Amino acid sequence: MDNIQKTSAKNKSGLLKAILLVLIGLGINLLFSNLVKILNIPLYIDNVGIILTSILGGYIPGVAVGYITNFINGLADSSSYYYGTLSVINAVIAAYGAHRGWFKKVPTIIFSIILFTISGGVLGSILTWMLYGFDPASPDNKYFATMFYEKGFTPFWSQFCSDVIYDIIDKTITVLIVLVLLYLAKILFKIKKVEFVFWHQNVLSDEEIKALKKSKARDKSLRQKILMLLAGVMIIIAMVTAGISYFLFREKLVENNADMGTGITNIASRLINPKRIDEYIRNNFHDAEYNDILYQLETIAKSHGDIKYVYVIRMTPNGYEVVMDADIGDENTWYPGQIVPFQKAFEPYINQALRGEDIPALIINDEYGWLLSIFKPVINEKTGETVCYSCVDIRMSHIQEDENNFLAKVISLFIGFFVMVLAVFMWLTDYCVIYPINAMSIAAKTMAFDLSGAERQGAERIKKLGIRTGDEIETLYLALVKESEDIVRNIADIEEQKDTISTMQNALITVLANMVENRDKFTGNHVKNTATYAKIILDELRKQDKYKDIITDDYEYTVINSAPLHDVGKIQIPDSLLNKNGKLTDEEFKQMQNHTIAGQNIIDEAAHMVKNSAYLNEAMNLAAYHHEKWNGTGYPYGLKENEIPLSARIMAVADVFDALVSKRSYKPGFPVEKALDIIREGAGTHFDPEIAKVFLDASDKVKKIAKENYDRDNPDEVK
Repeated sequence: MDNIQKTSAKNKSGLLKAILLVLIGLGINLLFSNLVKILNIPLYIDNVGIILTSILGGYIPGVAVGYITNFINGLADSSSYYYGTLSVINAVIAAYGAHRGWFKKVPTIIFSIILFTISGGVLGSILTWMLYGFDPASPDNKYFATMFYEKGFTPFWSQFCSDVIYDIIDKTITVLIVLVLLYLAKILFKIKKVEFVFWHQNVLSDEEIKALKKSKARDKSLRQKILMLLAGVMIIIAMVTAGISYFLFREKLVENNADMGTGITNIASRLINPKRIDEYIRNNFHDAEYNDILYQLETIAKSHGDIKYVYVIRMTPNGYEVVMDADIGDENTWYPGQIVPFQKAFEPYINQALRGEDIPALIINDEYGWLLSIFKPVINEKTGETVCYSCVDIRMSHIQEDENNFLAKVISLFIGFFVMVLAVFMWLTDYCVIYPINAMSIAAKTMAFDLSGAERQGAERIKKLGIRTGDEIETLYLALVKESEDIVRNIADIEEQKDTISTMQNALITVLANMVENRDKFTGNHVKNTATYAKIILDELRKQDKYKDIITDDYEYTVINSAPLHDVGKIQIPDSLLNKNGKLTDEEFKQMQNHTIAGQNIIDEAAHMVKNSAYLNEAMNLAAYHHEKWNGTGYPYGLKENEIPLSARIMAVADVFDALVSKRSYKPGFPVEKALDIIREGAGTHFDPEIAKVFLDASDKVKKIAKENYDRDNPDEVK
């Protein structure tokens, strides 16, 4: 419960700090943007709060400041809504740059200014062109735009270059102000970063979060897949929505322009006298009424910028017969009585036109331009016949400009909203999905199942995650906790059984070795002593970093515990020979040598019943080869140098040394120094010189053990 309260407190604290940071960012934005207006400086400086908030708080607070700033500015100037995308992009750049440490070094600071300029100057200039077009004589950026225009630049490039230059200045000043504010925040308020978190598990440290983010999948990470899926869905929805909106907007524009054209054709129809059509064509400009109507039509045409042609025609089988055509300074003006061929787009409606019926509005694209044509029948009320048509052609290019403007606004609004939704969604995904899953994955991977008990630490690490997403992830986590606890219990049981088996094994070996000792009254504690000396040699070899690829903890454990079996073959030697006083004959010595082969066979038979037993394999090496000599003169196989297993070479030194210093009924024990001299003399002939050397290097330990063994075997002398 304590961890839950800590997590809840961390989340609330982060939320309050983030809200406060957003408010401060908004205040800074409005302060600087109004300040430049008051001082009449041709800059904006309206991204200071956005960039500062993004650096301190990350993507979400930065994007929020960008959006809210443009919303507030949009209350006074609606065009600000469409520039919100640029503010959001700047917030993303700043947050990403802060994560990468860009604002700590001059080269990367310059790089960030370039990116901000691309966003505000390049993309901003293109967006302005799409929304409003360019005017180099406009008050905004007037100096540079006019300068470039006068040097022969097109209006587009004049305004574009002007925007980029001003934005370089604007973003450089903005970043410098941000750096000063960051320094003050660090010095005065000890603020380096504001954590905006939404933990659904026990809080992780910065180092743990970094470790989680470094986790790599075989293909694409879950975060990338979710991001791609969300982005794909949003793009598809946006394309469908924008397409539908664009289609409806276009239809509405055409409908509105058609209504305007219909209104104008209605006016023109009322001006024309249906009974005088033939006179209009015959007398045309010599007719006062004709000239008056033509003047009014020209006035109407010039009063609407979207109208290209206003004219009156009579339908004939051969084409349009021109009655009158308003002169608006176009070279395509028709003259009265001229027969103009039907356009291809009009051909489906020729019969309707010849019958004097209504003709729908047509979009025609030919040599006269891309036009929306409206036809209004002029009817003789007495006869009810259509005598001619009044017509208006409206420029479709103006409609296209409105459509492009609309599409630019839709795209601009979508991109900003798209980035904001992605930022919020991925932030929530990190805390609700990615962090919990990766934390479980890493904790599960680090569980070590060995003798050290580290598996318990791994299980505790999993349990301490405390994931509380309330969904399938939490269910998975609880299952993982239970599984890890079960594994720990099972491993504890296995370790206990392993210890029991190991203890039993060593006890059986000791019993077996004692059976051999009890038959040989001369050897005493020889098998135990040799194991002790073998351990001294192994420890010294490891200390001197020799045979490090062979001598591991397991290897040393195996050799020491199997050492008592090195003379197990003596169990097949007759008691009379084993306990003979005095020197053995050559025949008896040869028979005694057979204990090595006998020991090898005994252990080999056991090894066949226990597959892959390193323990028995090493015991067999000790039993078979501990009487082999380095120069190849030993028995039973005459092996030499590295042909002799390492464990047997170690046992050769331990075995001979203990035999030398131990008291026998047929000989007294040699002094330790003399025994060491014999080992020294035998190095390179009887013994592996390297093993003999490390044994001699550890002579202090050897002497101590030899004395303890002698005192134990000769208690009467000690007394």
